[in-house]
Amino acid sequence: MTEVLLSPLVGTILDSLKSWSLKELELPGSLKTEVASLESTLTTIQAVLQDAEEKQWKSEAIKNWLGKLKQAAYDLEVVLEDFNTEAQSRSLHTDARSQVTTFFSLRNPLLFRLDMARKFKNVREKLDVIAGEKSKFHLREGVGEAEIERNEDRQTSSLVKESEVLGRADEKEKIVSMLLCNVSHHDDLSVYAICGMGGLGKTTIAQLVFNDVNVAKVFDLRGWVCVSDDFDIKWLTKAIVESFVGNSCGIQELDPLQRCLAEKLVGKRFLLVLDDVWNEYHDKWDRLKQALQCGRKGSTVIVTTRLEKVALMMATTPFYRLGCLSDDDSWSLFKQRAFGMGMNGSNANLETIGRQIVQRCGGVPLAIKAIGSILRFRSQESEWLRVKDSEIWDLEDEGSRILAVLRLSYEHLPPYMRQCFSFCSIFPKDFVMKKNELIGLWMANGFIPSRGALDLHDMGCEIFSELTWRSFFQEIKEDVDGTVTCKMHDLIHDLATSIMGQECCVIEGNEGSQIPKTARHLFVYNSSPSTNVMDLTKLQPLQSLIQRGCRFNLSNRSGFFCKQKYLKVLDMDFNSTNIAFKSSKHLRYLCLHGAHVKTLPESTSSLHNLQTLNLGDCYNLQMLPKGTKNLKNLRYLDIRNCDALTSMPVALGQLSFLRKLSMFIVGKEDGCGIDELKGLALEGELSIKGLHNVKSLMEAKNANLIKKHNLRSLSLSWRVSSNASSHYQNDEEILSALQPHSNLKKLCIIGYQGLMFPYWMMDVLLPNLVEIALENCERCHQLPPLGKLRFLKVLNICKISALKYIDDTFYGDMESSFPSLEVLSIHMAPCLMEWTTVMVENIFLS
Repeated sequence: MTEVLLSPLVGTILDSLKSWSLKELELPGSLKTEVASLESTLTTIQAVLQDAEEKQWKSEAIKNWLGKLKQAAYDLEVVLEDFNTEAQSRSLHTDARSQVTTFFSLRNPLLFRLDMARKFKNVREKLDVIAGEKSKFHLREGVGEAEIERNEDRQTSSLVKESEVLGRADEKEKIVSMLLCNVSHHDDLSVYAICGMGGLGKTTIAQLVFNDVNVAKVFDLRGWVCVSDDFDIKWLTKAIVESFVGNSCGIQELDPLQRCLAEKLVGKRFLLVLDDVWNEYHDKWDRLKQALQCGRKGSTVIVTTRLEKVALMMATTPFYRLGCLSDDDSWSLFKQRAFGMGMNGSNANLETIGRQIVQRCGGVPLAIKAIGSILRFRSQESEWLRVKDSEIWDLEDEGSRILAVLRLSYEHLPPYMRQCFSFCSIFPKDFVMKKNELIGLWMANGFIPSRGALDLHDMGCEIFSELTWRSFFQEIKEDVDGTVTCKMHDLIHDLATSIMGQECCVIEGNEGSQIPKTARHLFVYNSSPSTNVMDLTKLQPLQSLIQRGCRFNLSNRSGFFCKQKYLKVLDMDFNSTNIAFKSSKHLRYLCLHGAHVKTLPESTSSLHNLQTLNLGDCYNLQMLPKGTKNLKNLRYLDIRNCDALTSMPVALGQLSFLRKLSMFIVGKEDGCGIDELKGLALEGELSIKGLHNVKSLMEAKNANLIKKHNLRSLSLSWRVSSNASSHYQNDEEILSALQPHSNLKKLCIIGYQGLMFPYWMMDVLLPNLVEIALENCERCHQLPPLGKLRFLKVLNICKISALKYIDDTFYGDMESSFPSLEVLSIHMAPCLMEWTTVMVENIFLS
């Protein structure tokens, strides 16, 4: 079931061929000719790619052809990135004062161009040969939407055998109760949506509700239409009329059809189920809804869909998100299918194996029923064990049917989104993925297309949201720092793995692991405290290498990196300071999280393609490369918990694409001031240290924190000194000028030595705060009116020596103070003499 997905890569390469970097190098005639020929060849290939990608499922020859094309495209991508890297190097080093210096410090431009011309010619000739083979496949040109065919296997009806449905009684009753309650309370058409991933039983729930006796009594007309892909207004109107009247309708034109439907509905209260809706276009739904609004008060439409966006668009009430079956219900359903007439003593071992199989199904009824059906007529333990240990796509016809149902959601994705989704198979099952890391990996591998002025990061956020709305991701969580995490259901992970085949590979890092030669993206981990060492020198060239909790043998470090010419993603725990990245010029994602490094080599700043640099928890790191400002493509610089850092490289403000900067240390030198933050559209978490080095109110204002609307967590820290100094008088105006945006959720102020907190805390201009920490604010004698904060859950106050009184102002003079407070901690307030106490939501503060 593996898929060769090539169109996103070809699109990215065509964009690169037209990019500024090629023009920057002032190509000579021969090279321009080669680039033009390549562009022509790729455009010809692109024209038939969609048809080829659709037909590869039925033709092994087409799939092999796409595989050869993809390898050639990867080779071309490396050549193009050589060009891009060279162009960026020249733009950074070119100095009008010394053309000669540039000529000798970089590669000889003439030799470089000759070398590139040769490489372009070799790749172009290879592509021409492969492209020439397309004629034998009779592929159709055109990159528009594929023609929609009505798949009879996907058609549904309202009929259901209720005795065979297990585990959905509560869901049915909730929806029936909601329907009956609202029948007499709504004048307008009510629309209810049932949403969830494929195979959960949305259609079954709708059938149960549709056939409920109490529901049937209150509706004059009931109709059922399976919509699927084709949201054609004329076809749908005709299908609805036929469903309500029970026989064929001969009308063919839209206007008389809609008039006919309106006549049928006037004075009648109706229930209509629109099953399996995929339409995301509001205007199409509006046109259909107009014809449905002629019914009597209480008329209702029930929609089932996999797409949250569709549910939000169509529903008039909050949609019902269908969850997975409980463990007990899953087991009952499996027993019904697998054991037929019942279990007896001889089935004891099969029950143990069966429960393990049910766990793999993850509460999805479709999978439970399908796998149970496979085992119904098999009584040997060996047969059950084989099913338990098989990959889902190896489970005869039923396994393919499960994946076919899940795959519908995949087929509705545009190609670049398919690439992003299927790449997620690089992670083990049940892995907690972080949104920003995922977007960083997508960017690094070139999966995110450029779209006008939209930043790649923003485009990545859109893709993440789309995949979430389409039920590919679940268990979405966001912490107070703005960190978003998610998981994939095991069956969705199986779908991604079946599509990627061995291109994405997850292995345990032991000496016996066999890594396929087709692997391009590798995740290596240790699930046990083993000390096995994996020899990386044996690896084939990769694009992504991610390591978690296992040791690698990197005795020949330079040899390894020289071999990895395709490497774009490197996520590894180096336990050595001897790191050399000079040969890894294509790296876009470098994560050394938790590594025991004190410094990074200056060659790191020559990685001009680098987009992500993650150094979180590198506790020993003392210095960032001086040339960090040269990493012009950098989006994420994560230096959380790098406590040994005492300064920042100069001119970080020049990194205009930077979206994540977890810590900034204000310095006294030019280019290290807080005003470097001015033009950066930072988001998530930001800790600003060294605020005692801020020289003036204007410099603090220039940090522009109030415009950074995507910041969720902000820490402001001064150096605490035992000696009184004049800078105390400066603290109040500096903090006043550092007012953050009102979207902030977490605020920490450390070492502030002003007498009063700023107006934006006293006037509560940060209404969304969830957590506040005030530490070492030793000279403040009054607390802000924090009781006004409706969402405040955690308040920690430590070392506030001048505080003598906590009075009514602390509670905000509100009827309900601290309505959400869960934790209040006050430590080391030695002068506190009086505390006015109140009852706060049944919690006594004292």
